[in-house]
Amino acid sequence: MTDVQKRVISPKDFRSAGSSTVRFNVETEDIRPTPEAVARYFGGPEYQMTPETYQRVCQGIQLAVKMVDAVVCYRAIPLDKIEEECGIVLSECSYTDILPDSTDGHARYFAAYVGTLGSALESRCRDLASNNSIYQSLLLDAVGTAMLDVMGLMCNDMLEMHSRQMGLFTGCRLGPGLNGISLESQALLFDLLEDDSAGVHLNEAFIMQPAKSISGFVIYSDSAQRKPSGGKCRQCAMKHCQFRATSH
Repeated sequence: MTDVQKRVISPKDFRSAGSSTVRFNVETEDIRPTPEAVARYFGGPEYQMTPETYQRVCQGIQLAVKMVDAVVCYRAIPLDKIEEECGIVLSECSYTDILPDSTDGHARYFAAYVGTLGSALESRCRDLASNNSIYQSLLLDAVGTAMLDVMGLMCNDMLEMHSRQMGLFTGCRLGPGLNGISLESQALLFDLLEDDSAGVHLNEAFIMQPAKSISGFVIYSDSAQRKPSGGKCRQCAMKHCQFRATSH
């Protein structure tokens, strides 16, 4: 975890929040991506930047940072409270791909989060594309995607810290629409975040709006959980993703 992230995530926030939804603004400099990370989304994992391209990517990053209004909301709720909060009977629920089995005696909390870069960046991308500035539109879109990656790592660090303060352990960070988890599971995350989901909303297809947003969840357990080593690409089951950082 970086020093910047340590300042953003304050231990006293956890103690005062209880199991309520916590919302905080993220400094855009704290989620500034590297040019190499942007290039991976702009041209694929094997893309090699020329000095000219590198300069354009850096300019795109600087422009995007000025447009982003980043916000994160999260909540960790005891598993035995989910039925009360959402009216879900866990033993018969439709979220069997997201919630722990009732026989899992180690799972204690379900921690959900939603983060967004706001709508200005994607609006600018649409405007550029409509004016046939396709290169600039794709570049800014790649910057936004890379920024969401950094935000996801920040959320992971945040939940790790929270669980440790409770004397618990976290499992893998997962999200609806990935690794066989149904996109409809977004509804549970947004229900649990109550009335504050960082200004992000779901459309009828369970797609987040603004589009430059992320969501995910982690299970807190009273026993250490085995996690795959490496970054998110090693943990993801989409082996043939065009943006995969590793082939292993």
